Amino acid sequence: MITAVVVNWNGRGYLEACLRALFAQAPPPGEVIVVDNHSDDGSREMVASAFPAARVIDTGANLGAAAARNRGLEAARGEFVLFLDNDVELELGALAALERTLAADPRCALVQARSVVKDQPDLCHYDAADLHYLGTLVLHGFYAPRATADAHMAPVGAFVALAFLVRKDVLLALGGFDEELFILYEDNAVSWRLRMHGWNLRLASDAICKHAGGTAGLSFRGADARYAPRRAYLHARNRWLVLTRCARWRTLLFTLPAQLLHAAVYTAFAITRGAGIAALRGHGAALLALPRTLHRRRLQRGRVVPDRAILCASPLTSNPGLADRGAKAVLRHTLDGAYRAWWSLVRRICG
Repeated sequence: MITAVVVNWNGRGYLEACLRALFAQAPPPGEVIVVDNHSDDGSREMVASAFPAARVIDTGANLGAAAARNRGLEAARGEFVLFLDNDVELELGALAALERTLAADPRCALVQARSVVKDQPDLCHYDAADLHYLGTLVLHGFYAPRATADAHMAPVGAFVALAFLVRKDVLLALGGFDEELFILYEDNAVSWRLRMHGWNLRLASDAICKHAGGTAGLSFRGADARYAPRRAYLHARNRWLVLTRCARWRTLLFTLPAQLLHAAVYTAFAITRGAGIAALRGHGAALLALPRTLHRRRLQRGRVVPDRAILCASPLTSNPGLADRGAKAVLRHTLDGAYRAWWSLVRRICG
């Protein structure tokens, strides 16, 4: 059985369309759970009234997306769990395509849906990702025309946590989502842990989901979009948390020059967006979290795949128009080249 878990916080404007598309799947999931991070916009009341077949779990506070997914994972009765963000609408047949792809590979733990921009459905938002050794995701098909995007079920390096189907027992055995991350980078961490333990991740390119507005107060789309200080804090902090919890010590040691350079570049970017102090606070918070990080590293026990087989040095993803021309483009390509060159030097000796 498939259990669908929809994570919500003050997303009533998206939630109804998300649930209608979910219940329209043929066949629909055997169980639907809405995990609500204690919204105050009437989301829970709307679900109870319009979708009585859905079970609502109120977390009692805004615990973040990572914790909400864990609550849904723990409550799910299904062998497979479909996770959806509240601003995602599955196209007809998407759930069946995800299930078909997962069943085709017994070593596949998780399948990602193809995300398209809701207002421009001929444009991909992304097709899963790869894990960069800097701890970030390198998105596939980022704002690429849907007609030219690859159609495949091949393994991918990482997933983006907006619409995916996962084997419940595998994710539970690897500790679920890291709740301290709250939101942002929690999918990076799960991708890394799954792959270090030998599990495959796949894209089902025929499982289409339409992605709407993103997380209020956090999402960053377009070159001129506002960059929220909260995003800068979480981005700076969570990158270090994922690196120190998922990477082998040798990997951290030998990539440290590139890691510090990237931290400096990101902080400079945040300063230009009025969020420099938030980014600095994030770096500091990661340092203070080191005692907890050492405890979380136990999840690496039993790993069978080294970092050098998991990580890449592909060009980093940036929003369209942000660094496409002029001096910014030159800087971007120079940094990508420097990161790639450093990885080529140290990759063989990384853990």
